[in-house]
Formats: sequence, structure tokens, C-alpha cells
Amino acid sequence: MATLVDHPGEPDFLRRLVLDNPWWDGITDDKVHHLSPRAFFKRFWTAVEKNDGSKAVILTGPRGVGKTVMLRQAISQLLDGDTPRRHVCYVSLEHPLFMELDLVRLPKMLRATRGISADHPLWLFIDEVSYQRDWESSLSRLLTVDPMLRVVAVSALAPTAAAKSHLTTLFLPPFSFAEYLEQRGINPRDVLPAAPNASRYTADIPDGLTELNHLFEDYIYEGGFHDRDGEAGAIHRSLHSDLPGLHGISSPSDLHRLFVLLAYNTGSEFSIETLARELDIAKNTLRRYLDYLESAWLVRRLERVDQDARLFQRAVAFKVHLIHPGLRSGLTGGRAEDSATMTRLVETAIQTQFLASNAGMESLFYARWGHYEVPFVFLDRRNGTPLFAYHCLWRDEGIRKPREVRALVNFKTAHALPLGAFVLTKAQWHGGKLGGEAMRFEPASVLALRIGLEFSQL
Repeated sequence: MATLVDHPGEPDFLRRLVLDNPWWDGITDDKVHHLSPRAFFKRFWTAVEKNDGSKAVILTGPRGVGKTVMLRQAISQLLDGDTPRRHVCYVSLEHPLFMELDLVRLPKMLRATRGISADHPLWLFIDEVSYQRDWESSLSRLLTVDPMLRVVAVSALAPTAAAKSHLTTLFLPPFSFAEYLEQRGINPRDVLPAAPNASRYTADIPDGLTELNHLFEDYIYEGGFHDRDGEAGAIHRSLHSDLPGLHGISSPSDLHRLFVLLAYNTGSEFSIETLARELDIAKNTLRRYLDYLESAWLVRRLERVDQDARLFQRAVAFKVHLIHPGLRSGLTGGRAEDSATMTRLVETAIQTQFLASNAGMESLFYARWGHYEVPFVFLDRRNGTPLFAYHCLWRDEGIRKPREVRALVNFKTAHALPLGAFVLTKAQWHGGKLGGEAMRFEPASVLALRIGLEFSQL
């Protein structure tokens, strides 16, 4: 005899929602009251306040950087205002029960059971929305069923370009170096050394720089994420959850192998051909897996330009950086043992600082021609003019061996670089010339802190 199979229904969903929304019963949600808002919260809250229902506000970014915390802080902000408590609903689609929830039916269900008039806004905060298949189209349909609905969601995956018409997307990056110091109770400006008035190489180390470098190394290994052991957690939750399978990854083991290779060699140049040969994976599959790792905010590809700062018509090579260098130590469990690896980690930390700015994300490239490479070139996207360029060393002896930075010298000879050519060092901090070109030598830790402080004000 056949057995009838029951499925969760509206009463089950509502019971779970009552537990997840304690403010409906007048109970204060104290999960985030002791956590200070990130610098980015101001931008996020502005987008939430301006939400008129025509688009959903999507907060995306790596695992473990505080997206859910920020979502709950926005809820607290609403509840502390004049928004009725029953008009605010939080739902996490990571909870197994809600895998069968039809998002489009949720507003009608809430209005019917919670006594919310159709004439008043209903705020729907959706956590882990990317756990629902076709989540972008679900949000699009959701926005059409209730003109007074205001949707704010967190996604572990970046939305596709096709979804921009109905989404307002904000990216929450890992902590900048400046934010990391604040999390440790250190005022970043208090530990930023004063720039020395030096025009040549000196063995003297500016006051406070040794301490700042120690802090910078701590940041490189453990400083990008909200939670303790956040680096390992970000990897685990992005690769070892149901998420890859839900989004078309047929072989998680190959995805893991690809990530390990990229993470171990963060800051290196790759091509699809070399990766396919190294991992014995089909090229089309590799492209799909790279797209997933990038959409899951584990890695970021930098496009290549030539000596004339022009993009290649057929891009066969690209650089891959981890979204934060701490992911490498989260993977290996240790620190870099050689200067070459440490230099690549420092480069990765520098690109992390630019993630807080859309302009920074879109304008950062690397230049390579022949045997020459400039790790970072910042272009004015309006006209393609390079504004500044960085060469990175986590040591100082290269300053007296200009051959190591000849690529930057050649690039500076070919371009005005109105904002400067920088050799990023460990302790050297002065102006000078190499090959007749003006250069600025600056500690990488100082530059990372300056970038973070600048973008935190935006």
C-alpha cells in the first residue's frame, strides 16, 4: 500500500518565522547590538532607506565578512525607527525548511497571517537568497506581486549582469587594513607613521614603521574576516556546501583542486591552457569553474594590458588574486616561508584595499610585455590613460638593484603617470629617480593603510 508523503506547509513556515523574528512578539533581537557597524554600513543603509520597491537591494560579498550582521543591523535600525515590528520579516534560505518555500507567495502569506494592510510597506529581509535556484528570477517575480514590498537580500554569489535591471547591488569587501586595525581597537591614524623628508636610500627605519609592519603581516594572515577562523570558514562554506551544486558545478573535487592551485599561487599569471594542462580539466569546464570562484568572491581576475596600457584584443593570460590573502593561510594553516611568496601575498593585500571602491575594482589592471611586468596599473576608464602604477617588493635591497623594477621604469618612461610611479617596499620611504624617472618608494603597509582610510570616507 502506498504511503502518503507530507511536505512542509504554511503553518510550518510561519512557526519557523516566528522563531526567527522575535520582534514580532515584542522581544528585542540582541544578536548584533554589541557589534559596531562596519564603515560600509552607511552606504548600505542609504540604499535600504531609498528602497522604493522598484528594485531589490542585494548585499553580496565573500563568506564571513559580516553580510548577515549588516542585514540584522539594518533590521534593528528600522525597528528603532517608526516601522511597525510586524512589518519586518527576516528569512534565511540556508535553513533546510525554506528550501521548499515559494518566495513569491511569502508576502501574501505574511499579510494574511500577520494582519499587515496592503496599504503599508512590508519589509522582507532575505538571507542567503542564492540558496534558491533561479534566485534572480524569483526576486524579479517577487517585486511584481506586491507594490508595497521592500526587498533586501544577502547573496553569497554575485548577481549576473542580466539581473541589474531589478537589483541594486552592493559589494561588501573583506576588511581593509584600516578596518582590521579598528576591529583590534587601534585607531589607524595613530599608527600611521609620519612621512620622512628623505630623497635617497637610507638604512634608518621611520618611527612606528616596524610596529605597523607587524600589524600588516597579522592582517595578511588573518585580518579580512568578521569571525575567528573566518578564512577557513569562507573556503568551507563556499566550496563544501550545497551552493556549488545548486549553480551547475558537476565535480566539486575539480573545483577544489582549481581553488587550491589558485590560492597557493595567488598573485600569479595564468592562462586557460596552462590550467587545463596542469589540472587535466576541459577548458570550457575550467572557464565555468573560474566564473563560479569569482562569483563566490573567493578569487578575482585582473585583466592584462600591454606596454601602451592597451587591453589585448584576445586575452589569453590573466592574473588571479585571492579576494584576501588570509584565504591562503586559511587553506595551508601556515605563514609564507620565502620572500617571493610573501611579496605575492603583499600584492594580494594591496588589491584587497581597492575592493571598497567600484572605481578601484574596475580600473585596476596589470601590465605585461615580453619579460617585463608591472603588477598594478590604474587606468582612467574614460580615456584609458594610466594614472599610477605600483611595483611591489617585501624587501628593500631591490632599491639598490634597479634591474628588479626595470619594468616600472620603462612603463613610466612611456606614460606620464600623473599620480605617480611607486615601488612598494618593506621599510624604505623616500623619493628618488631610477633610470632618470621619478619614483616614490613607500612601505606597502603604509600604502595599504592610506588606501583603506581614503575609501572608508566614501
